[in-house]
Amino acid sequence: MSILYKNIFRLSKKALIYMLRKIWRLIPKFVRYRFVRHTLPKLRQFLENRHIAKPAKYRPTDVNAPLVVAGSFSTASGLGEAARGTYWALKKAGLSPIAVDLSSHIAPLNYSSSIPTRPMPPDEKGTLIMQVNGPETISALRHLGLVRGRKWYTIGYWAWELPDFPTGWDIAFPYLSEIWTISEFSSAALRKHPNAPKVTVFGHAISPPKHIERNRMQFSLPEDAFVFLTMADSMSSFQRKNPFAAIAAHKQAFGNDPARILLVKTHKLENTSMSIRNLNAYIGDAQNIRLLSATLSDKKRWELLQSVDSIVSLHRSEGFGLVIAEAMALGKPVIVTGWSGNMDFTDTENAYLVNMKLIPCEDEYGVYLSTDSHWADVSIDHASQIFKTVVKDARNNGKRIAAAYETIQERANINSIGQAMSDHLQQIPRR
Repeated sequence: MSILYKNIFRLSKKALIYMLRKIWRLIPKFVRYRFVRHTLPKLRQFLENRHIAKPAKYRPTDVNAPLVVAGSFSTASGLGEAARGTYWALKKAGLSPIAVDLSSHIAPLNYSSSIPTRPMPPDEKGTLIMQVNGPETISALRHLGLVRGRKWYTIGYWAWELPDFPTGWDIAFPYLSEIWTISEFSSAALRKHPNAPKVTVFGHAISPPKHIERNRMQFSLPEDAFVFLTMADSMSSFQRKNPFAAIAAHKQAFGNDPARILLVKTHKLENTSMSIRNLNAYIGDAQNIRLLSATLSDKKRWELLQSVDSIVSLHRSEGFGLVIAEAMALGKPVIVTGWSGNMDFTDTENAYLVNMKLIPCEDEYGVYLSTDSHWADVSIDHASQIFKTVVKDARNNGKRIAAAYETIQERANINSIGQAMSDHLQQIPRR
């Protein structure tokens, strides 16, 4: 009898498959093509995501369970710098983090880090701090091998630069125990989503080298000029970083005065012809505005900051403002937009804040697609006045510089950030 049932089942299965094929062929070809093109990738992604481990609610009871920082350790970018800063901050706090490099998976390999990296530990339980944003979270977890059966307390350490929740990032929520972010500004945006996990703020850890050489010659800068520096990565949107405002303000303030130099430091400029074209158009024939497009080592980057007189960031929006904080730690006067993430540590006592108004977020470079959000448009007139003031006050700026240094030591010092992270981790229940 069982053999009969099996034969009937086989016949029924064949008949069902035959019938489904007949129905499929009755559907117009263009409809079938669209179905295959749009539905199958989503179905495959859904099935793959089902195998990713869900995050643990508690840290493991074993105090020796691994603590991993995963990020772009070999990439010259803000997220790469953030991952390296997190690692060193945790080390300063007496913890033993393991650095797992995701650069080859999600970012270019263009930076030589002194941090020893290792493969993801095979342990069933542990604590993972992922220094990647929402869109890369699921892919990174898959790459790290966090599949069902592994119970890791997983923290997404996110950076975001606009005042509204980033569209689509909530896809990562089911895979995170909690979220860390870099400023109160970013935190406010992430908390706008009703289903967001717990969000905690830990700003970037700032730790300048003890001895930084001032060497203008290597950057072709004249010794007798007052040099302003503005920095912009073309991969982070020139529209947001807005070096054009710094160029316009410098021209208005000093014209072609050779004793007043503006250095525009860029990164990956060769990847975007629009960036090159727009920068050249703004600079025009100005001889006192220089362009430096290069990937610098950590040592060279600090030497560049040390070799200039003032840092300018007339951005439209910042999640934190890492270069601003680093300049303040070196005792450099900073000229910055008075809005967004840098307002966690800049004020009228320690920085030169430039007036601005909020306008719709429209990014012609295509990095920020949300036109429902808004960002800052600085006053060029006010910025040009401040440029002149910074030069005039160069020898009498001690009070402002001291206040800037004190602020960074208090709020962004690597020791205090590391201790705050350690204290937070210790407060998470273990089970």
